[in-house]
Amino acid sequence: MSSRVKTSTQSLAPDHLLGRLNDHLPIPGRYWVAFSGGLDSSVLLNLLVAVREKLLAPLSVIHVDHRLQPQSAAWAQHCHSECRRLGVPLISIKVDAAHRPGESPEAAARIARYAALADTIGADGMLLTAHHRDDQAETLLLQLLRGAGVEGLAAMPMVREWSGGWHARPLLAWSRAAIHEWAVTHQLRWVDDPSNAGTAADRNYLRHQVMPALVARWPGAAQNLVRSAAHCADAAAMIRHQAALDLDHASRTAPGRLPVARLRDLPEARARNLLRLWLRGLGAAPLPAARLDEALSQLCSARADAQVCIAWHGMTLRRYREEVWLVPEDVCAPPENPFDWDGEAIEPGPGLGLVRRRLAPGGIDQQRWARGRVQLGFRHAGLRCRPVGRIGSRSFKALAQECGIPPWLRDCVPLLLIDGELAGIANCCTCEPFAAPPGESGWVIEWLSESSATDWSPSPPGRGVG
Repeated sequence: MSSRVKTSTQSLAPDHLLGRLNDHLPIPGRYWVAFSGGLDSSVLLNLLVAVREKLLAPLSVIHVDHRLQPQSAAWAQHCHSECRRLGVPLISIKVDAAHRPGESPEAAARIARYAALADTIGADGMLLTAHHRDDQAETLLLQLLRGAGVEGLAAMPMVREWSGGWHARPLLAWSRAAIHEWAVTHQLRWVDDPSNAGTAADRNYLRHQVMPALVARWPGAAQNLVRSAAHCADAAAMIRHQAALDLDHASRTAPGRLPVARLRDLPEARARNLLRLWLRGLGAAPLPAARLDEALSQLCSARADAQVCIAWHGMTLRRYREEVWLVPEDVCAPPENPFDWDGEAIEPGPGLGLVRRRLAPGGIDQQRWARGRVQLGFRHAGLRCRPVGRIGSRSFKALAQECGIPPWLRDCVPLLLIDGELAGIANCCTCEPFAAPPGESGWVIEWLSESSATDWSPSPPGRGVG
């Protein structure tokens, strides 16, 4: 089932829209029409009501009151009146769409609107919005002016997965003129947002100033722009498919990691797309093109002992032992001072996961544990340990290197103290002279992370690691 938009040669009619929904889109638990009361959404709603008995799921309406215009309450009332007339259930929600300093008012309103829609609709629903062919052409122009790649130039898909369900634009193949003609022919009533007539917003400027000039010179401009967006959608799909194959071929040791060797082995364009897809799969915000190139260069070319760190949107890309890690920018904030521990599973601090104990050979002697004051602490200057079965003590840094603890996590590794002395390092080792006698089980300290940020596989330096 393709989300690629093809310009329709059909006239706008209820049955034609029904064919788009039933034949080209997934079947949801419920259709939700985003209804502003304006021309486009009024036409979409009336078309759907005309064929509601043939729809494959129930039909509901949702209205978002942004409270940005003095008339917003009157618009909400108009939506209620229209839905009563048409006999469809309506949910009306209010949002705080005010923008912060330096933020685009349109972007702030859009973010607030979609967040409210997602919260209300829930899983398995399909949001239907009334975007049309002219909207698609404007979107492509905006993306071109922003320097977008093929993903951005694909503009708006007819359907995409969204918030546990789908977001579909069933009118995307028809023009604004066709929608207006249908509304006038069927004597619809709609509201006009006066802000749409201004040219301060980029999209409005394109709509009122740029597109008329383009169409005057090239009458088929809008249709050709939409065709170009469809070509870009095809190209983007092929690129995603190749990146998925490259990701499948990457030998990964753990979620949230990617072998640097795989990036080095690929041509630069494919390596960029692999890194982009890997980040998307982990839910990270997209890296701007320049930052993506910088990240790829550092990850693949920096000297072996370099501390690579590329930060953006609260996340960082790091490299350790020839693997790329995606890590929160603030990994953890361990307590400054040791605290008493009774051995029950505990979260030592925000973002620090879970610490617990279990019995295993080579663990901490149960009698020493029972007699002493047991505390959990964290790394401090001068920390040393003599692992069980080893000659001589080791610095914490040396042990961390042997165990494969990434540098950015070393301050977060829980330490077990008995009467103020280091008795064990979680996921790493038991220290002399606290080990259980040979042949007996002792307490091994385990650190369980909540995310890949602290998901490392220990390489034990000696006996005493579970």
